[in-house]
Order: sequence, then structure tokens, then C-alpha cells
Amino acid sequence: MRLIGTAGHIDHGKSTLVQALTGIHPSRLPEEHARGMTIDLGYAYLEHPDGYKLGIVDVPGHEKLVKNMVAGATGFEVALWVVDARESVMPQSREHLQILNLLDVRSLIPVITKADLASEDQIATTRGDIEALLRDVRLPVQSLHVVDSLSGRGIPELKGALFALSRDSDPRGDPALLYLPVDRVFSVRGMGTVITGTLVRGRLAEGDQIALSGRLGTWRVRSLHNHSTRVVEIGAGHRVGVNLAGLDTDAVRRGDTLVAPGHPYTGRFLNVRLHWAEGVALEWKHGLRMLFHAGSTETECRLWGLEREGEAAWAQVELPSDGCFFPGQRFILRGTNPLVTIGGGEVLDLVPDRPRRVTPTERSAYALREHGEPWLAAYLAGTSVPVLEMHTLARRWMIPDADLLKQADSNPELRASSGMIWRADFGVELLKRLRDFVAGQPRGEQSIPYGRLARQLKIRSAILQQFLQCVLGQDHPAATVLRAHTRMDGAGLVLYPGRVAFTPEEKRIAEHILERLGREGLRPSRMQEYREIHPSRPDLVDRAFVKLRDAGQVVQISDHFVLHPAAAEELYRAPVRHDLDGVRAAEFGKALGLSRKYSIPFLEYLNRKGILRREGDLHYRA
Repeated sequence: MRLIGTAGHIDHGKSTLVQALTGIHPSRLPEEHARGMTIDLGYAYLEHPDGYKLGIVDVPGHEKLVKNMVAGATGFEVALWVVDARESVMPQSREHLQILNLLDVRSLIPVITKADLASEDQIATTRGDIEALLRDVRLPVQSLHVVDSLSGRGIPELKGALFALSRDSDPRGDPALLYLPVDRVFSVRGMGTVITGTLVRGRLAEGDQIALSGRLGTWRVRSLHNHSTRVVEIGAGHRVGVNLAGLDTDAVRRGDTLVAPGHPYTGRFLNVRLHWAEGVALEWKHGLRMLFHAGSTETECRLWGLEREGEAAWAQVELPSDGCFFPGQRFILRGTNPLVTIGGGEVLDLVPDRPRRVTPTERSAYALREHGEPWLAAYLAGTSVPVLEMHTLARRWMIPDADLLKQADSNPELRASSGMIWRADFGVELLKRLRDFVAGQPRGEQSIPYGRLARQLKIRSAILQQFLQCVLGQDHPAATVLRAHTRMDGAGLVLYPGRVAFTPEEKRIAEHILERLGREGLRPSRMQEYREIHPSRPDLVDRAFVKLRDAGQVVQISDHFVLHPAAAEELYRAPVRHDLDGVRAAEFGKALGLSRKYSIPFLEYLNRKGILRREGDLHYRA
């Protein structure tokens, strides 16, 4: 645990409690000190006995400033829910508690403040009100603390509880790409623009190049500060000030997000799971307009396709323009008239489609993913055309390509190749339909445009060409026939006027070659060694190899080696499957269990095909 936040009604003593805990008053605006009221987010930190710092974010309690409270609550791991001993639970006490519940804060500590100004009966009544209200929340609730911030009563015990929670929780290391919602921007003389926020995902280091959501260009991280201390690097879960070189202060504002260049966190339509706030009476209608709060972002939205499921509901959120979010991110929905918290929930994925309902297939996949189970087969099973581009799927669900390949490899119902994932039975069915379609065409060479093929095969033209390259390389009789009769070019599928014809003797030799290549896999014999099949007529063996290659039944790797199509497919997938990127030939060979005899020509072939690219002695995924 690295970040603590306050919550509660106005004038219940949140800021004074923070000062009692830390010795730092969180209010930073002159108007706040003059009025004795928190208007915007305030910051402090608590020194842990082990030497590190626990960040504290103090939020305003006024009903008109709930949007600031939600912006501050991003990243809270522990919330101090503050209730005045004399006034007990008030409207903003309830609304802040609902927001913490909807944001799924990791832990809640109820705190009764101003105890020295209240009688024991008042404290007992307030305790009872708090306990009654907390029975209905989903959050883990810690022991209640009674304090007086001015006299110090109960403060050491509350500090001890916070320190204990920080010991019990794991450090929040996060391999995800950078995601830092901006909640404050200012300029420091001699430094320039400084952006502050809670680092929700990923890591930041001095010298990193970062981007800003909705902005073109990148900026260099000049320096990083965590609670006034300069740090070289910082991880998720911490407050951080980021000094960026070359960025004007007026070019960034609260609601923007610091991200990695080329980040995937972009979407306008979000599939979400919702929970309604307690006691909200909502007249539902399609396209209902609301306010959407996530991180430090506040924007209007529309809600489509609502379907209730027990205490939760499924829906799709439409934003006015692309926003910066990620699957698993919590959000709050508030009404526009009146301004009250209606509900909140979790972003499930960033969908590219127009407004629609969340499909049963998507729900099944979400549920499986939530429980850490393979979900890809369930997702593909319910789609009309079960073919997906891997980079689109990985970007939408924010999952590494290698994880998608592992799911595909471990499930016999799935296939993956050359950046595509599809259901195996669909691939076979498409091959058969294409074979029958080609067989019905007039004799003579002709080219069938991909658009016409897409209509014939009922598949999106945008993915047809890439998908055909995948399925035509499969070890299936229909694919073998198609490779013998067709070839692909940039415009369409070219049908040969005739077919590759084998003499009976060549056919016998070709069958022997294919059977032997199938057994040898990624360790084929040299082509000249196959001449032993017919020692007296090695020319027949050479001719069979040429015809097999022309028919697409073997893949020529080098002057000395050919592969069976199934082995070639295994070679194409090896860089992603074995996570090979920036490797030397020896490392490539070791990963595949191959000697230099094979690893060198295989690497040269993968570089020629554009699957890898070579820089010096290193080979990178293209």
C-alpha cells in the first residue's frame, strides 16, 4: 500500500486529520486557507518507520466538488472515511462512501473525528450509524477509529493501522504500459512544466520519452519527484511529479493522461459492467445522457444497450470523442440534473464498433478472463466470422501477442499464424468452399479480385488477403489442391490455366518426399540426400522437388533445404511463441533446439520473408 485518501462530508475534519497524521496541512490554495474549506485536491505524505513514504490525497467534501473528489480517488488503496462525531453520517458522507464502493477501493478505515467535542452518547450513536451503513458495502472494512486531531487522541493508533496495512500489502509492480492521469499542472522557475498525478500503471524513469493523450508528439522526462524527493525511477501506485522538457504549461490540463508513445489506451465506445448506487431511482431509456468520471477525466457520455444481470448490468458507453482508458479501469456515472452519483463500474474493453449491446459471447469471455481462465475460444465461438487480427485483439484487450498465441496453441479448436487467429473448423470450411468455387470457374488463367472472393466467402475483405495466406499454408488436402491451382497477388487470387502434372514415377517420389519431410519437421535432410530415393535417376527426384515447390506443397528455405508446410508454419510462429526479439543466431537455435546447420538458413529465410529484421548480429521481430 502506497496511497491513502480521505473521503467524507464537508467540514468533518478531513484536512485537519491529515495534518495530525503527517504534520503537513494539505490545503495549498490561498482561498482554501481563507475560507477554511477544501476546494481542490490536497497532498501530504506519511513517513513510514522503514523509511519510505505513504502518499495522502485530501479531497473536498462539498456536494458541488464531487468531480474533484473522484479525480483524487484514482489509485486510492486505503480510504479514510471521515465522519464528525456530533453530526454523524451526512449526505456527502453517503455519496463519498458510494463512490469508494463503486471504485472498488482496496480497503476502508472508518474514522470518527472531533471526539473531544462530543459526548460518549453522541460517539456511540455515530458509531452505530456508521456500522449500519457499512453492512451494505462490498469493500474490506477495517476497524473503526475514534480520534481528535487537535489533541492527538487516537492518532498514534490510526498511524499504526496504516503502517500495518502497508506491511501486509504487496508492492505494486506493474509490467503494463505507462498510464498516469494528470490531476495538477504548474510551472517551476528554472525547470518548466511539472505534471502531477498517481501512476496507475507501468513505470517511469528519467530520460523516458512519453506522450500525452490527444496530443501529437513526445516529450522527454527531465526529472521525477515523489513527495519532494527526486527519484530516478518510480512504479505504479505512487504519487509522482513529472518535469517534462519542452512542454508548455498551457498545453496540458487535468483530465489528460501521460502514456507511452504508441499506447493502446484509446477508445470511444467502451463495453462496461455497471453497479447502481444505493437508493437511486433511474428512469432508463436508450441513449441516456450522463457524466462519465474515470481517473481525472470528466466528460459527457451516452449509455446504450443496458441489460441487467442480478445486481449488475451490462452496457456500452459512448463518449463524444476518443478517450484514454484501459480494461479493468473503474469509473463513476453521475446524473446531469440533478448532479448525483448514479452508479459506476469497470471498463471491460475498448470496442471499435458502433453503439450496441454487449453480446453473450463477450460476457462469457469477460467472465473467463476475470477468473484467469482461457477465454479466447469462448469469444470466437459466438462470432459469425471467427477470424481476428491478432494486433487488433491484443490492442483491444491489452494482452501481449505471446499470450494470445499460447491460448491458441493450447486449444485444438484454434489456429494462429501470421498475425491472425481463427477457429480451426472455420478455416477448414473456408478452404473447402474456396476449393469448390475455384473448381467451378472457367478454364484459363484469370484473377478473381479479393472483393469478389470476400462476398463469395462471406468474410470481411479487409482481412481476407491476410487470412488466405494463413489457411493456404495449412497441411490440409483442400489447401494442397488450391496451392497447385492458384497463387495470390496484390489484386486477387490468380487461377492457373492448367495444373502441375506429375508423371506416375514423379508422383511416387513426391509422396515419399512429403512423408519424409513430415517426419523430419524442422530438421530436414539436405535436398541432395533425397536422391537416394532413386539413385539411378536423381534428376527425377530434383524434378519432383521443383513441381512440389511450384504446387505449394513444400516451402523452399534455401538452396539446400525445403520444409513441409506444417514445419514452415511452426517456423513462422517461432519468434512470437518463444518470445524471440533481438536475439543472436545461437540464442535462436537454442530456443528451437537446432544446430547452426539449421538456425542460420532459417534465420536468413525469416529475414527475407519480413518476419524478422536483422541489425548487425541481432534479429528482431518485424
